[in-house]
Amino acid sequence: MNKKWSVALSFVAGILVTVLVPILVLAAGVVNMGADVNPGLLERTLAPWARDRSVEKRAPTEKDPDAGNPAAIGVGFDHYRENCVMCHGAPGVAGAELSKGINPPAPSLGNGENGTPDGELFWVIKHGIRMTAMPAFGPTHTDEEIWKIVAFIRHLPDLTKAERDSLQAATGGEAHHH
Repeated sequence: MNKKWSVALSFVAGILVTVLVPILVLAAGVVNMGADVNPGLLERTLAPWARDRSVEKRAPTEKDPDAGNPAAIGVGFDHYRENCVMCHGAPGVAGAELSKGINPPAPSLGNGENGTPDGELFWVIKHGIRMTAMPAFGPTHTDEEIWKIVAFIRHLPDLTKAERDSLQAATGGEAHHH
């Protein structure tokens, strides 16, 4: 066999091993996919990186049209209380008991979201994140409602006592633990 074919076969074999070995490992059930198992280094490193690149590429660049609007924040509060606080909690409000079993854990909101642009928050709320507990709210909420949720998330650091109490009640308050 000439050198050109040898290099080509080596290249193809390398590609096959690179693709087939991970498939065989996954097919053999070697990776424990239980939500109560901490992910390995590769998953902890690659998954957030891939998620962030995907969201950055697809998210709108516009600012929240409802930013600072008290009426919009009130509507966003209602949606957040019904759909979000159970997993994400709020400043001074722990998530519901079920949130303790989410892996990866739902991020705590209300800390300025580390500079996350409005459009990225909007996109994540609308489309969700695969293989996490974050559902897509686009099928059940209009874009206008989603922008109001973003406005409320921006308001989280400034919760009133009444808002905090209402959110706490929505999580089941001091729920039972077995």
